Amino acid sequence: MKTFLFCSLYYKKLLATGANKRFENFIFYFQKLLSRDENILVLVKKGNIPDQLKELDRISFIEVPTFLLLDRLFSYIYLLIKFYRDKKMVIVSDFMPIPNKALSKHLHYQLIHDIRNFTEYRRSSYLNTVDKIQMNQWRKSSKIITVSNFTKSELIDKCSIKSEDIFVSPNGLDDRYYDIKSKIERDIDITYIATYERRKNHIYLMRALLKYSGKKKIKICLIGKDLGTFKNIKNLESKLKNIDVSFIESIPNEKDIIAIYDRTKLFVYPSLYEGFGMPLIEAIARGCRVLCSDIPVFREVAGHIPKYFNLEEDPHFLMDLIEKELNSEDLTKIPDSFFLDKYRWSKIAEEFYLNVKNEENN
Repeated sequence: MKTFLFCSLYYKKLLATGANKRFENFIFYFQKLLSRDENILVLVKKGNIPDQLKELDRISFIEVPTFLLLDRLFSYIYLLIKFYRDKKMVIVSDFMPIPNKALSKHLHYQLIHDIRNFTEYRRSSYLNTVDKIQMNQWRKSSKIITVSNFTKSELIDKCSIKSEDIFVSPNGLDDRYYDIKSKIERDIDITYIATYERRKNHIYLMRALLKYSGKKKIKICLIGKDLGTFKNIKNLESKLKNIDVSFIESIPNEKDIIAIYDRTKLFVYPSLYEGFGMPLIEAIARGCRVLCSDIPVFREVAGHIPKYFNLEEDPHFLMDLIEKELNSEDLTKIPDSFFLDKYRWSKIAEEFYLNVKNEENN
């Protein structure tokens, strides 16, 4: 019996992040591809077994305990011991630090969503060596799986990882995003879904909105958890004229997130850095008009569909684009079915399954 093990000790079942959506949906569609002699083992922290996977055949679960002190260290030791003891498996894991010695007997894919610790948007600015530690660990991984060609290029350029050791597997769309409604009342003018941190660049959007002088009231929905910049954004919001902003910390239910997209006329995405940018394809799939920053990964992920703006331009330029789009006669853009098909999780899971078979035959 061959086992595919999927491990994410960062996964939170009630948090609708891009990484969490990927974990759930990828496994859901991957299990449909299994032959009779294959099964799946899922490792998550205690209390975080994904609901949509619980009742599926040939999937079993291990809940890793949460340790009150030094949780990351003891989780590492837990995985180290487990992977040493287990028979050879195909393992996809995003956990750091990587127990590389224990994983050497397995076909191990280390999942990397982005390499922001090699940029000014690093998570751990207080640890100057974190990027060097990551680089060393990634180089020792047998394989890397990442979500965009942009991140693959960064891994090659900044970490000297061989191109042939990196498999690109884009993020995808829940099947519910393909169920397009024919008539939608779009009563939210602008939506942006992102955590409040510097790289998400809410401040550029707010500075653009400060330029608004129109008489028609603009309704805005900002959805995201505070990671350090919310206070500044709230201060700017108090200076806006004729603009109503609703702040929502999180929406754990995917159905409710889709409902927000369906009510949205214009999705604005001013991010400075992304590994992929899942809300971009979600907004496109639900027929929103999209304005986004002109960064390489957005060009890769969305192509010609959005309208791009240069972050080096005065924010007034973005406000002009926003007003032009909101004044458009057709506030719903019909999604390109060819574009959306490449983001089906069934297709993404199958491409990885075939890659594993190819690796095993070489």
